[in-house]
Amino acid sequence: MVRDSGQSVCHWTVEIKYGDQIKIGDFTSIAPYACIGAKSPITIGNYVRISRGAILETAGLDLKKEPPYKHKSKPIIIEDGVWIASNAIILGGVTIGKNAIIGAGVVVTKDVMSGDVVVGQSNRILDIKIKRDTN
Repeated sequence: MVRDSGQSVCHWTVEIKYGDQIKIGDFTSIAPYACIGAKSPITIGNYVRISRGAILETAGLDLKKEPPYKHKSKPIIIEDGVWIASNAIILGGVTIGKNAIIGAGVVVTKDVMSGDVVVGQSNRILDIKIKRDTN
C-alpha cells in the first residue's frame, strides 16, 4: 500500500513493489501497466503524469561484484509537473526536475534538469566484463 498518495489516481493494473517506500503528491496520474519498484524511497510530486507501461525501479544488480550478483538500490525523485511517456524507464539514483518531459521508451540513468525534454535512444557498451561459466 502507498501511504501518502494525495489526491491522485493509479490504474488498477499498476504493479507496486514496496509501496510503503512511495510518496505521491496531489493530482498525479499513473496509467495502466506501469511498474513502480521502491526498494529505496520514491518521491513523486504534484501534477505528474506517468504513462502506460512506464517503469520506475530503484533496485538493480551490482555487476561490478562477482556472481552471484547482489542487489543495490538508490532513491528516485520525480518533481512537480513531470510527464513520463509510455514505456520510459527511470532507474535508481535519478532526480527528474520540475516540468521535464521524458519521451517514450527512454531509459533515464542520470539526473534530468527542470524543463528538459529527453527523447531518443543511444546504446553504448559498458566498460564491465561479465564472467560467464562456459560449462
